[in-house]
Amino acid sequence: MKKWHLIAFLIVVTAVWSSNLFGQATASGTIQGTVTDNSGAVVVGAEVTAVHKATGTARTTLTGGTGAFRFDLLPVGNYNITATKSGFSKSITGMELMVGQTATINAQLKPGGSNEVVEVTAESLLVDQTKTSVSQNVTPSEVQELPLIGRDVANLAYLVPGVKAADSYDPTKSRYAILSVNGQDGRNVNVTVNGIDNKDSTVGGPVMQLPLEAVQEFAISTQRFSAANGRSEGAAVNMITKSGTNSYHGSLFGFFRDQALNAIDTISAEGSGQKPPYSRQFFGGSVGGPIVKDKLFAFFAYERQREHTSIPERGSAFSELQLVTSLGAQPAAVIPTPFFENRYNGRLDYKFSDRETAYISYSSQANNSLNDRSDQQGDLTGGNFTKNHLQVANFTLNSVLSNTLVNSFTFGYQYWNNLIDSQLKVPYVTFAGGEWFGTNVNVPQQSYQRKFQFRDDITKTLGKHTLKGGVDYIWTPRVGGFFESNSTLEVDFNADPSAILADPATYPQGFSTPGLIGSMSASGGDPKFLLSVKQLGLYFQDDWKVTNRLSLNLGLRWDKDFNLIGATAIQNSRTFQELQAIGSPYAKLPHDDNKDFSPRVGFAYDVTGAGKHVVRGGFGLYYDNVFQNIPLFMIQQANPTIYQGIFSISNATEIVPGTGIPLGSWRYGVDPFPVIPPPSSQLNDGATGRLMESHYRNPFTEEFNFGYQWAMTPNSVLEVEYVHTLGLHENKTVNLNPVDPATGARPLSAAFAAAGVPVLGRISSEQSVNRSRYDGLNFSYRKRMSRRFSVNANYTLSRAMGWAIQSGYPEVGSGFRNYPHDPRNIWDPRDFGPTPNDERHHITISGIGQLPWGFELSPILQWGTARPYDLNEGYDVLQIGSGYSRPLIIDSSDPTNLTKFANTPPSAACLASGQCHQIGYDTMRGFPFFQLDMRVAKNIKLGESRNLQLTFQAFNLTNKTNYGNNISNQATASDFLKPAGYINPTSSTTPRAFVGEFGVRFTF
Repeated sequence: MKKWHLIAFLIVVTAVWSSNLFGQATASGTIQGTVTDNSGAVVVGAEVTAVHKATGTARTTLTGGTGAFRFDLLPVGNYNITATKSGFSKSITGMELMVGQTATINAQLKPGGSNEVVEVTAESLLVDQTKTSVSQNVTPSEVQELPLIGRDVANLAYLVPGVKAADSYDPTKSRYAILSVNGQDGRNVNVTVNGIDNKDSTVGGPVMQLPLEAVQEFAISTQRFSAANGRSEGAAVNMITKSGTNSYHGSLFGFFRDQALNAIDTISAEGSGQKPPYSRQFFGGSVGGPIVKDKLFAFFAYERQREHTSIPERGSAFSELQLVTSLGAQPAAVIPTPFFENRYNGRLDYKFSDRETAYISYSSQANNSLNDRSDQQGDLTGGNFTKNHLQVANFTLNSVLSNTLVNSFTFGYQYWNNLIDSQLKVPYVTFAGGEWFGTNVNVPQQSYQRKFQFRDDITKTLGKHTLKGGVDYIWTPRVGGFFESNSTLEVDFNADPSAILADPATYPQGFSTPGLIGSMSASGGDPKFLLSVKQLGLYFQDDWKVTNRLSLNLGLRWDKDFNLIGATAIQNSRTFQELQAIGSPYAKLPHDDNKDFSPRVGFAYDVTGAGKHVVRGGFGLYYDNVFQNIPLFMIQQANPTIYQGIFSISNATEIVPGTGIPLGSWRYGVDPFPVIPPPSSQLNDGATGRLMESHYRNPFTEEFNFGYQWAMTPNSVLEVEYVHTLGLHENKTVNLNPVDPATGARPLSAAFAAAGVPVLGRISSEQSVNRSRYDGLNFSYRKRMSRRFSVNANYTLSRAMGWAIQSGYPEVGSGFRNYPHDPRNIWDPRDFGPTPNDERHHITISGIGQLPWGFELSPILQWGTARPYDLNEGYDVLQIGSGYSRPLIIDSSDPTNLTKFANTPPSAACLASGQCHQIGYDTMRGFPFFQLDMRVAKNIKLGESRNLQLTFQAFNLTNKTNYGNNISNQATASDFLKPAGYINPTSSTTPRAFVGEFGVRFTF
């Protein structure tokens, strides 16, 4: 291990030392082209200059023997490209360069004097003649002019083919735009800010949101991105922040929502019949300009959000909890969920010379909220507070070492600290109908990470070859946190309050009736999971202009992770030690991968040579990380004391700890609460073991694409693309110690007992053996602003398939926490089916229309066919002690009766004979999704450079109730097959009903 640390250190130091150190490879663009005369012959030795209009920074080069020129690692923005040579007139072409783009700008020189000028405006290019990836840019005008429900720029990624909204997969992500790319759940999307890692190493996905006023633009590559990008098998999102310029510019804005502007959602209408209280104010501004003209530039943006929202209590739960206020419940028709946040970004750019520039950028996001872990079954005692602080910063030093050699060095820093806790520590009390009060079972928990990143990218042009290479090193001295589930005593009543009070014969002592408590449990121990990890990435890429029409992209990347699977903790894990004690073959230590090589090959062919018809395609391997909540529970079992269930009783004869009273005789509110035993340094008998399988490795995907792009007009383009993604070595959690239904015993119990160690129950082994598959056909039409309107329309025909997950919840992806329903047959074909985010047909349409009298109309339409959901019995139907409730069993002679075995397990003989059989994975479909958002704006010019814009934004304009696949799927539930809530239920970025918002924005 020390050898790898030394190698990583030397590589980074060498990269820094050798760098005279130009914008990030992942946060910049390229301009290339050919200079010819009016006969079409190439012009050798022409001087070509690219001038960044905003700052005046210039780059100059000479055309080579083929008349070609190229500028790599350019900051994005508007440019003038000037080509001159003695005996010819001067050519000036104006154009806009976007992040990640390779813009081809050809110049034609006509015979004449140097004082003659030919000016051409190329605008932003719709056809990238050298692009081999599946990607799309979100432009500055789209960032500012399209409706955004939470001012999260990532919402605009939904307008890219293959991307759709998914539910939050973690409490820290409920206010984020979660991107399901190519059928996955969003965890494997890697977001960078100015080239710096913005990834959550614990659960995946992005860490922080930038102030919208600070976002210049971003590019999203849904597949086949270049070797410069790594650590993602899903998508790469590259965001860049705004900078100051030679002119002063800025903005002031405010957006306002109120209860009166919202429609009542369906659940509220069925419950209280009234709209929950709601108000929100989102305001801020930005300013940028020169501190020293042509030398030093500054930019600053600030945004503040004040939100007073609430969630409606289910009517049935509210009625039931009103009957138990004497026990400590505090029912409320609505539960307040206030939220307050500050976001800001500052950036300084300094130009040493035209050949060397530097900038520093710092962004911060801090928020606090209440009761965001509450559901519609609890009360005010089940509330919580959440505190969140996030930072990302970078220092970038850029140099043009020669006309053909450019280099960029970046140092980055990222910090995140999220705490979810409660001020109230009291027992958690549940009732038969799901109502509850007391300390929330999801608190306390914390996520924490601190990262330092060193990155260097160098580009050398040699004739027709553009060679790129780089090193990317991340040191995370601390990542993890703690998680306590059921942190207080849990007491479970066998009946609902109304049933107890209505039946004095059965419950003569009311809530104190002996036998009314069905179970009790408590947990304790050290809940921390902390690691120190390192990540190293090296890449080399050759962009080869084989001919004027054919471009090849040849790349190779190597990634090495240190300790991401928790290797330093495994040997202290009690499960591992117990398996060692019995001589189990599973007691082997895993090791970090050393062979994560990612070859990437792509081509682009300009069919006619005019840049109007381009055929492209490619193949590549893409490695991802192991998220920390995969080894989380294993790491907890390596702590001095183990966080686990300290006691759990459900039998009437079991003694309530510390009281001497059997559970069946214990009286709530009369007898003393149990004495919670102290935490243990060893696992308890019957505890769940946790293990990282010895061959665990990083997941990766095999990806290929083939597409055609046609510039229909100078302002519009049509694109058709087929994409294929095969996910390999994804996570699967397998129970190594299931109950044998024939004997009722677990296979390892006797060995544990003989070794004198605790007899474990199920043993969850994390294995990297799972697979998934996605095939999609994307149709895209884009028209930039011309004739006063722009359009971006996409249609995707796709199929996302994977192996079953246990929970059946729509937010869980096939490649994460995958539990086969029968661990004795982990490749049962009935466990293979569509992933929860599979939509066979998906359409998005957006546009900006400039109407008379300064009005502007900007709609976004999203439609998708129904997503699938799974069915289960609600109990361990196979009786194998895995804690899983999949699958659902039906009688072969009565296949429409889905509840026949809801309370009575089928016999083994029934399944063996085929008289009854299991239903496959995700065989049901929910409801189609439809959402129309609209933004209406009125622009009032206040002079040449000032504008006042008045806006009204409508989200879910048609007031559509989108249940999606959030369907009650347990056969034992009273609401089986009925909507359980809305699509993406924990996400705050999906409107449940019509939401209106007024706004004003002043720019100068």
